[in-house]
Amino acid sequence: MKAHAATSSIGSATVIIAMLEKTGTLKIASVGDCGLKVIRKGQVMFSISPQEHYFDCPYQISSEAEGQTYKDALVCSVNLMEGDIIVSGSDGLFDNIFDQEIVSIISESPSVDEAAKALAELARKHSVDVRFDSPYSMEARSRGFDVPWWKKLLGGKLIGGKMDDITVVVAQVKTVVVPEDEVQGGDTEEQKGNEQGAAAVVAYKMNDEEVA
Repeated sequence: MKAHAATSSIGSATVIIAMLEKTGTLKIASVGDCGLKVIRKGQVMFSISPQEHYFDCPYQISSEAEGQTYKDALVCSVNLMEGDIIVSGSDGLFDNIFDQEIVSIISESPSVDEAAKALAELARKHSVDVRFDSPYSMEARSRGFDVPWWKKLLGGKLIGGKMDDITVVVAQVKTVVVPEDEVQGGDTEEQKGNEQGAAAVVAYKMNDEEVA
């Protein structure tokens, strides 16, 4: 809120912020079409929806009066369990990769950093593939966008990936055990339990800056 109010540079951007509390609740605030999914036991059990004015025109926080502000953010929360995987990223990720591909890569990757790299690489590969029927092209067709009628007569349809910025963050929820000599404040059993049972996130970010 303070950062947005202090911004004077001309421009706008989508944004997503997530904070994991000690209780295991993940609080999320998003403006635009960045995405976040939670994978539990091989299934996507939570996902946020993009905010758009119309197709391919997302909300964006802006320093200008006609743009959105933090007050327009989609705010939600989800209770997490140890072992849950959080996958967050820009639209360049989710416009080019299906949920089943995300789940498959997560299950096959030995660590969150390897998963982030693999997701970014696959998203980039799909984004430049003119023959790939991507989530973006499928959504475009569902909104009424397609090839000219004469191409439809020949069996054609709108397909292909979407070249865009690709940012990926993958994290796994783990329990952190705090040594007793590091516990600050009171020494009641309840306070120690809260500290020792605190949830933490091991995260890795992969930002593919070469995709325009």
